Amino acid sequence: MLRTLGILGGMGPLATASFMNQVIALSPAKSDQEHIPMFIRNIPQIPDRTKFLMGIEDENPFFELKKGFNELTSLGVSCIVIPCNTAHYWYDALTQNADVHTISIVQSVIKRAKATGKRKVGILATTATLNMRIYQTAFSEHNIEFIEPNEQQQVLVMQGITAVKSGNLALGRTLLSQSYEQMLAQGADAVLFGCTEIPLVLNEQASKSPETCLDTIAILAQECVNWAYSLKQAEQLLSVA
Repeated sequence: MLRTLGILGGMGPLATASFMNQVIALSPAKSDQEHIPMFIRNIPQIPDRTKFLMGIEDENPFFELKKGFNELTSLGVSCIVIPCNTAHYWYDALTQNADVHTISIVQSVIKRAKATGKRKVGILATTATLNMRIYQTAFSEHNIEFIEPNEQQQVLVMQGITAVKSGNLALGRTLLSQSYEQMLAQGADAVLFGCTEIPLVLNEQASKSPETCLDTIAILAQECVNWAYSLKQAEQLLSVA
């Protein structure tokens, strides 16, 4: 029996849909019944994470995040994941004393970066994610160098992310592609797609040059697939034995 995955999404809706699709695509299922059961909370009315952390808005997203987390827990899911990098700021508070398994998007990325021998990573993320040093701290703890955008570059990154959220994928692709190339030119051996909107428009780079991309949506999706099918594989081994 496959374990049930709960997705605390809506940040933003396109990223949540892409995440779900990637979980399905990565699953080694040969029939409908072999796919991972999922409960998806795709409610976009969670207050803006970046604006709160930047001091632009006063409404703390934590309370809506906790509400969604509790709703998924009440449904009896076996694991909860949050496909939003900026929301990871509240990950410890959300998961403290939680009676459900969780998978951290940040720790999933660190695991992949170490497994693939990344030495210097360029970080593309929201200004809040950068300011909270969510990835810088994690990379430093594992002796991985990183490159942050300068102030002018970060303006373009945020414009690109905002364009994707508003549905202007062409503009988002142009701006974020430029930022990706700048990171590589500055010596990064890989670029972190540290906002879940970024992979939606840098899919060509991820396809043509996967070794230079740390796609947070794809990495988290793979970790969820590994987790969900590990129990089934263990049960199969026991039945053979």
